[in-house]
Amino acid sequence: MNGFEVAFAAAHLPARPADMAESDFALLTDLARKIVRRRLSVPAIFFLETAKPLNYVGAQAMVFFGPFVQVLFESPNYDRYTELLERRPTLELLLQMIESYESELARTEKAERAARKAARNAAPRRSAWRFWQRRQ
Repeated sequence: MNGFEVAFAAAHLPARPADMAESDFALLTDLARKIVRRRLSVPAIFFLETAKPLNYVGAQAMVFFGPFVQVLFESPNYDRYTELLERRPTLELLLQMIESYESELARTEKAERAARKAARNAAPRRSAWRFWQRRQ
C-alpha cells in the first residue's frame, strides 16, 4: 500500500460540524488529501492562515474569476468550494484536516524509512573494493 493511502486511512480527522452536509465534508476531505498528496501542505497552511481575515473577500474574488477558471480548468465543484470558503469555520476545518493528514503522512514515512534502514542493515554487505580481483 502506498504511503499516501496509509496516511489517509489512519488520519484522525476533526469531527464533521452538525450544520455541514456530508457531501460538503467529503469535498473538503478530498481537497485536503489533494493538497497533502501534492506536497503543498506548508504553502497551503501559510496561505490559508494569512487569508483567514479576508476569507469572504477571497470567496467573492473566486466568484468573480469563476467563469475564467471554469473555461481553463475542469472543476465541477468550483461553485461549491466558493460557498464553503465564505465561512470562517469551514476554513478552520480545512486547516485542521490538512494538518492531520500531513502529520499522519510524516509519521508513516518515518516508519517506512526506519523499516528500510533496518532491512538494509540486516542484509549482508558486499565489499565495494572487489573490482581489482580477477574473475575466474
